[in-house]
Amino acid sequence: MMLKKFVALLSSLLIINGAVAAKPTCEVDPRMEGRLVETYRYQVTGSGRLHFYSAPDDRCIEKNVFVISGDELNAYTEFGEDGKWTSVSYDRKNGDSVSGWVRTERLKFLGASGMNMDAEKVKYYQKAAAAAKAGRLGVPR
Repeated sequence: MMLKKFVALLSSLLIINGAVAAKPTCEVDPRMEGRLVETYRYQVTGSGRLHFYSAPDDRCIEKNVFVISGDELNAYTEFGEDGKWTSVSYDRKNGDSVSGWVRTERLKFLGASGMNMDAEKVKYYQKAAAAAKAGRLGVPR
């Protein structure tokens, strides 16, 4: 009898946990919002739209918010395995700004700027930008 109650309780907990895990919240955990002192500039590469996501999760797509190849973005931080997602903002031509998460694989590093940029950092980012322009990996790590 006790074993049946335990199994029933365990089953209900698994069902509840499964239901919670299946539905994303699409809200950003404040721990993911760390900002870097430097601002990184990236250019969108590839073809087609690069959609924004409200959180770094494939289920959180913002279907009406996207950029296209050639657009330039400000990047703030990466998240996920191998930096799969990048937190970015895009300045629209009308002066509005939109922010969210995009897939890092579609970004090409252009350069960085910031208040704490010493000569060594500037040199590093210049080399990274030159490597990216030449088609080699230029993402700062």
